[in-house]
Amino acid sequence: MRKTTAFAGLGLAAALVLTGCSATAEETAEEPMTSEETEAEAPMIDTVNSDGSNLRAQLTALLADHVYLAGAAIDQALQDGGDLTTEQVGAAVAALDENSVEVAALVGSAYPDAEQPFLDSWRSHIPFFVNYTVAKATGDQAGVDQAVSDLNGYAVSFGQLINSVVPELPAEAVQAELEMHAVSLIAAIDANIANDPAYFDLLKEAASHMPMTATALAGGIATNLELQ
Repeated sequence: MRKTTAFAGLGLAAALVLTGCSATAEETAEEPMTSEETEAEAPMIDTVNSDGSNLRAQLTALLADHVYLAGAAIDQALQDGGDLTTEQVGAAVAALDENSVEVAALVGSAYPDAEQPFLDSWRSHIPFFVNYTVAKATGDQAGVDQAVSDLNGYAVSFGQLINSVVPELPAEAVQAELEMHAVSLIAAIDANIANDPAYFDLLKEAASHMPMTATALAGGIATNLELQ
């Protein structure tokens, strides 16, 4: 059975429809259009390598990584009985923080002045998950309630921060995305503490929510910056 002691703060084709009409014996065959004429008539829009698509893809990957790295760090801390000084926990925490830096840098590539405020805000919510884990593992209901309250408060403040940078993204919509992130990751944490094999599916489910979050964020940024 896993023993847990008090933790210190932890520091997230195109398919072309071709319609062809067979020429009848009375119809005269037309000369095929040249590639130049085709391009002039219907310009190709790159929906794979466009700035907006790349932004969404990068956000999706980084936010999914955030969930798995957070899960790995918390799991390692639980395995080590809450000792955050072990080499394994230190490596897990470092990888998670590197991911936070990468997410902030991506935001900063669009809004340089927002990179550091975003990073500070994003980093601040991770310890709330640790606090929740400790309280849940030790039967501290007051601590559980406080951690949940802190996560809900963070969702509000993060929504306001994003809205201040990208007005096209309503604060309430961003808040809802963060609340779903918290609820789904907490479900996985609960299963991990209980040694429930469902933990793995629940962690996957938490990560699978991230593409929706990435789509919402990237869509707002693309609208704000008029990206294709």
